[in-house]
Amino acid sequence: MLSAPAVSKVAPGSWPRAVAVLLAALAFAAPAAAQAPAASEPPKGPAARPRQVDARCDEIMKKMSALLARTPRFALEAEEVFDEVSESAPRLQLTNVRRVAVARPDRFAADATGDTLNRAVVYDGHTLSALDKARNVYLAVPAPATIDATLDAIEDRLGIVVPLSDLAYSDPYAVLMEGVLFGEYRGIHLAAGVPCHHLAFTQEEIEWQIWIDAGDEPLPRKLLIAYVEEPGVPQYSATIRRWTLKPAFTDELFRFEPPEGATRVETGASAGGSAAPASPKADPPKREEKKP
Repeated sequence: MLSAPAVSKVAPGSWPRAVAVLLAALAFAAPAAAQAPAASEPPKGPAARPRQVDARCDEIMKKMSALLARTPRFALEAEEVFDEVSESAPRLQLTNVRRVAVARPDRFAADATGDTLNRAVVYDGHTLSALDKARNVYLAVPAPATIDATLDAIEDRLGIVVPLSDLAYSDPYAVLMEGVLFGEYRGIHLAAGVPCHHLAFTQEEIEWQIWIDAGDEPLPRKLLIAYVEEPGVPQYSATIRRWTLKPAFTDELFRFEPPEGATRVETGASAGGSAAPASPKADPPKREEKKP
């Protein structure tokens, strides 16, 4: 989750630019200013920093991850707040609301609305579909057979990693803690109106914090990422204001139906194949990106 390129990069033979344009702003993704920076491993050899994570931090992260991993279906609603930093204009703070539904191991659906996004994504175990509601443009491409493999493919082929998507992996702990160099327990603090264990972590290029419910169900309630290597140290935060661990949604939620009059972007691509030229209709909006 916390190790991804700031800018999408599409390699030859991977999903085409049309796919990258829509996936880069999927409802499951944070806006460009809210995506994590490029993956980086600690330096090798004598200069490598030792990993120092408080045992209590590690235990709480494992309990949270175990709860999510054994929950076959869940839904959440999160409010995200992120900085847009410019050299020539005042810092802006923007907000989106995301709604995510997950049915392990092979389905998810999400949408986002707010200052920078009005998009949706549906994955049904076979096809990944993305809809830009503002422009009424969509695409649908064959995808791998599991959530894990699909999220990995989005990262590997498009250079896109999304903060909240880590919660949908089969092993959230492994994804969240990869690359962590330092972690400490900061006490019980409120997040989303409930008492939470407040944990703080450091990686090579970012510092991040997570608030985990201190009650019977150790659910993540808030995430904050600071991009300490970027000018202005922009921040991204997501407060999960609603969790449903036994949702009543039906399989229809994971069946994508394009709205009336929607234009399909024909890519000729699949998760493992080459791409046809992208439709001109897939050009991105002039501006609505910045990242966590």
